[in-house]
Amino acid sequence: MTKQAEKTAEITLPDEKQVVDYLMANPDFFLQHSLLLNELEIPHEAGGAVSLVERQVTVLRERNQHFEEKLRDMVDAVHDNQRLHVSLHRLAVNLFDANSLDDIMGVVDDELRHKLGTDFVYFRLHSDDVTVSSGSNEHTYVEKDDEVLQDFSVLIDKSRIQCGHFTDKQIRQLFLQDAEAVASAAVIPVSDAGISGLIALGSCDKQRYHAGMGTDFLSSLADLIGAALRAQLQK
Repeated sequence: MTKQAEKTAEITLPDEKQVVDYLMANPDFFLQHSLLLNELEIPHEAGGAVSLVERQVTVLRERNQHFEEKLRDMVDAVHDNQRLHVSLHRLAVNLFDANSLDDIMGVVDDELRHKLGTDFVYFRLHSDDVTVSSGSNEHTYVEKDDEVLQDFSVLIDKSRIQCGHFTDKQIRQLFLQDAEAVASAAVIPVSDAGISGLIALGSCDKQRYHAGMGTDFLSSLADLIGAALRAQLQK
């Protein structure tokens, strides 16, 4: 073997880390060797190979799409929060004009179903100051020992809002003849001076109410309704 061949054999190629370190330390490497950008081929997950430039363009395009989706989600969230803020303001104003408990129920029902698109809204309340009578609204005002209120007593006592999927029995208790159409639900407890119970919101969309959703709006809604009911009972 000649001396030149021996020297060539002794040359050790850099390992992967050394190559990476070199490129990181020399960011202008491809500027000085621009022809390599089109010559180097990067294996593609879907098969075949693309040039380094094409691969970089693809990566940037995917990254840009990701950020665009994030931006759209943020804009949608802002619009949704604004819509809920307007709803609470409108509800508060309309509750000031309510002259009875039934008026309050009507205002809340109109806001939730007609303004916010809630499919089903049911009230189940008890107050010692309200006489319970049979009729079309018999599920709205109930006796203190009402079975449904007893079953949901933990939520009411702890003022804990619950969203998501309930048992078939609970759905039937809450939504009566509309139960079969309810795919997801939220229960808002009402516990204020002189009155207690719950408001059940139902949706045909199984994703509308879920366990991981925020409940700030529903909590503010409960506070407004509770204050309006208390004021009406104190008249």
